[in-house]
Amino acid sequence: MESIGSNFRYLEWKSPEEMHYSSLQWLSELAFIKDEHLFFEDMLKEYTLPIIESELFSKVKELIDQLEFSNKQSEGLKEKIQSHTNRLGIMIDGVDQPKEEKEYKEEHRALLKEINLFNKKYSDLKKEIFEAVAKALKKQKQKRLLN
Repeated sequence: MESIGSNFRYLEWKSPEEMHYSSLQWLSELAFIKDEHLFFEDMLKEYTLPIIESELFSKVKELIDQLEFSNKQSEGLKEKIQSHTNRLGIMIDGVDQPKEEKEYKEEHRALLKEINLFNKKYSDLKKEIFEAVAKALKKQKQKRLLN
């Protein structure tokens, strides 16, 4: 697997249609992530009592803050991608504009790196949330068994 910071040279041969398709995929992923954010918020609200009882409140509060930050980041990425997609005409207008076309490809490459980094961080956050909730529920179950 390539590292997140690797240089993506394949954009040199990516067609405008392929770049458009990539942008649509990114927007779809971000829409799904927005739904996941709502799921995690609901889950954390649902398990508030076990979290408080398990003394993981400070850890979960930190995760909630990270989730809110992630939500803001995904909205920012969505706006960048939509703006990028709206400028795709530079690549298909039939006018030879090498400088603008190169800039568009560079922007696409930068967005690709940014999306990959965001996805990695978001994946780590999801894992931490599930681990914290699972730990809280285990502690709650242990307390019930001891009583």
